[in-house]
Amino acid sequence: MSSQAQIVKEKLDSAIKLMDREKIDTWLILTRMGYDPSLPFVTDMETEHLTAYFIHKSGEHVAIVSEEECDSFKGSEVYSNIKTYSSHMDDVFVEVFNSYEPKKLALNMSLYDHLYDGLSLGLYQWIEKLIGAEELNGIEVSSEPIVQPLRCVKSPAEIEAVQTAVNHTTDIFEAAFEQMNVGMTEKEIGHLFVEEMKKRGVTNGLGEPYDLPLVCIVRCGLAHRKPADHIVKPGDIVIIDFSLRAESGYVSDIARTCYFLKEDEESPPKDVENAFNAAVEAISASIDALYPGKKGHEVDAVGRSVIESHGYPTIRHSVGHQVGRATHDGGTILGPRKMPPRPQVEGVIQAGEIYAIEPTVIQDDGLPCILVEENVLVTENEPIVLSKRQLELVTTPYAVVKQK
Repeated sequence: MSSQAQIVKEKLDSAIKLMDREKIDTWLILTRMGYDPSLPFVTDMETEHLTAYFIHKSGEHVAIVSEEECDSFKGSEVYSNIKTYSSHMDDVFVEVFNSYEPKKLALNMSLYDHLYDGLSLGLYQWIEKLIGAEELNGIEVSSEPIVQPLRCVKSPAEIEAVQTAVNHTTDIFEAAFEQMNVGMTEKEIGHLFVEEMKKRGVTNGLGEPYDLPLVCIVRCGLAHRKPADHIVKPGDIVIIDFSLRAESGYVSDIARTCYFLKEDEESPPKDVENAFNAAVEAISASIDALYPGKKGHEVDAVGRSVIESHGYPTIRHSVGHQVGRATHDGGTILGPRKMPPRPQVEGVIQAGEIYAIEPTVIQDDGLPCILVEENVLVTENEPIVLSKRQLELVTTPYAVVKQK
């Protein structure tokens, strides 16, 4: 069985358990042009025409596909019950719908998260027209209570897929650090990562496949911006934030900070070391607090308090977020409580979730800024760090700045 088919099998098994928990008998996914963020969890096939997936609590699932795309489903390792239509799906859809007689129909609709909101208004109105607005209104529910844990709690095959992405990422960081020198621009450093991705047959986890990662010379401004033509000089702190997508479709999200020594330096200045150590301490404390049953804001408060206890400004973003099929994979966020309340930070951490942990030292006016980001798996026992942790500041020996 292919890795994608194995993931889908594991996910469908989980979906049935979640549907039983939520007293939902049928989960319907409708898609055109292959769009719905939940598709990779329920099918190992890709389609462009209107396609319907009926996921049923009995385990008897049905896919309705166009005749033109039916042949591709003959190779599916997941779906054996395939219905086809020629020009219009209407009659086949109603036939399958009536055969299930759903009492509680889950649809991909969400008020808060685009990752669970894959059903378009047009397709919703199409269902409404076919079965009647009154009947639909009486049985429809949001699939979010199914899709959120289904997406966030990783199966064994998914954990392996994320670990592969993480391994590629840390290897690429090591390869890039060996090639980085003063005189390079942010863009040139970014291109080192692109070349290493191409060597390994992987792509960027954000944006286009070979977009540059975030590369920031701190004195030129720390923000989520594209790398520019700023040139690295001795004494510079450089932050690189890199998400990688492996062949499986699963991603990593890891950041590293390095320092370029000045001519008379054998080690970074004390204020740079202090900032780095504060960030690492905050990451360690956040990981130690990452247990099932904790709420997102509780872990955020742990990492945030460490940064503040060292006299640095509070973190301007969340301490952590989930990674998986997406770099920001929805569900619980390790963020601060704000008004109005955010359901994501009130979410409860579950075993099987994978978090990017990134409590950051951010200062203005050219003061040292540090971003280190690690990927961590939540388990029933100890959290497991999937990435090779950065526990020391990467330093690059002094060199004369190249003239551009």
